[in-house]
Amino acid sequence: MNYKTIYTATGLALVSQAVSQQRTIELTHFAVGDGRGNTIEPVESMTQLVREKYRATINRIYQDPENENKYTAEMIIPVTVEGFVVREIALFDRNGNMVLVGNTPEVHKPTLAEGVTQDSVYRIPFVISNPEVLELNFDPNVIIATHQWILNTLTPATMFPGGTNGQVLKKKSNADGDTEWADAGSAEVFVNTIEEEQSLVADQLIVDLSTTTTTGAAVYINGDRITNKAGADGWLATTPTRITLGKAYPGAKILIVQNEPLGAAPYPLAQKNNLSDVLNKPLARQNLGVMSADEAKFNDCPPGTVVTLASQNIPTGYRLLKCNGAAYSRTAYADLFAAIGTSYGAGDGVNTFNVPDARGEFPRFADDGRGVDAGRVVGSKQSQQVLKHKHHSLGENYVNSMWHFGRSAKNGYLGSNGGLDRDNYLYYTSDGTEYDGDNPNPTGTVGNENRPRNIALLACIRY
Repeated sequence: MNYKTIYTATGLALVSQAVSQQRTIELTHFAVGDGRGNTIEPVESMTQLVREKYRATINRIYQDPENENKYTAEMIIPVTVEGFVVREIALFDRNGNMVLVGNTPEVHKPTLAEGVTQDSVYRIPFVISNPEVLELNFDPNVIIATHQWILNTLTPATMFPGGTNGQVLKKKSNADGDTEWADAGSAEVFVNTIEEEQSLVADQLIVDLSTTTTTGAAVYINGDRITNKAGADGWLATTPTRITLGKAYPGAKILIVQNEPLGAAPYPLAQKNNLSDVLNKPLARQNLGVMSADEAKFNDCPPGTVVTLASQNIPTGYRLLKCNGAAYSRTAYADLFAAIGTSYGAGDGVNTFNVPDARGEFPRFADDGRGVDAGRVVGSKQSQQVLKHKHHSLGENYVNSMWHFGRSAKNGYLGSNGGLDRDNYLYYTSDGTEYDGDNPNPTGTVGNENRPRNIALLACIRY
């Protein structure tokens, strides 16, 4: 069996569009599946895994130090996720398009029940010929550090450079971050603790906590500390707020002390919950000054919005396409297709659709029932037109002039109705030059179209 990772047809189209339009692809999610119990062969036509078992935000994407075109995407599956066999993997962009798909050796993802205590790390390498089209945007608040990375990276020496041989890092004052390197003999540690005391009764093994939690807790029975272990002389954390004792201590006092120096270590790794443990998410977003996905959707311009730019090209990072009548994928640009459909062209009739072609056009707002420009629908086109008009007579001095629109033999007036209306100057309406004269209009005012003064801007549509 050969194992490989390939670009899907959608992924190839997205890369091609990104290169031609100087845009980027934003990879955001990693998924794995079990192939519905069988090995799979990845093909370009795939748009989803055979049977997806787990999907999460990409933990990180890093570049090969020896090959700038090679990247590796990484995902971490928490040990708490139920077990399954991994046979297929895929990367998706922010719009849910599957960009890369691959098969893997059959690997069983273990669980806590099987005695595993660490999360599983999965990586997928891929090559891209134009690294400029790959956008690497990650929220540091949702990136999970692997255990090995922590051991190799998070040391006082790397996090707090400075000091000399033999010195240790100590608090300089109670202010956060106010530390200094100093002699080990003079280092002082101040730790705030949370305590909870309860009375135990006969045969009691379960202790429910109300002030503390089991994270980093130390348990004392009548002043003697008992170990966090299985067995008669220990205790176990059944839940974050429940302790199960290994034996009963009738009439004893149990003291739970939390936030000892070693007890704070697990908290940074709570990021693996992806902020699901934030109690009041709206208040947290308010404090951070950010919007939820739904709020951002209603505050941002919806797909189909037409905007104009004073630049020749679309700046990088904006979800805009030029209004040039081009055809685009109905799946890669699903939101825009849902907004405008085939109003501006059906593309190939199956897989693509067209955006408006606004090049060289003046926009006119839809009548929408007003009655000024009745019968029009959004997206319909209209040709040029000249309003009906008349030309005024110059009077009696042109009695003998040749005039196509009529003149009066009686009084010599030029115009319609035998000259009585006096409604025509001696001008043709085609180019404005005098019929009997030699004085053409000033240079620059004669052309092949009617138009007002204007300025050229680049029309774009939000997708």
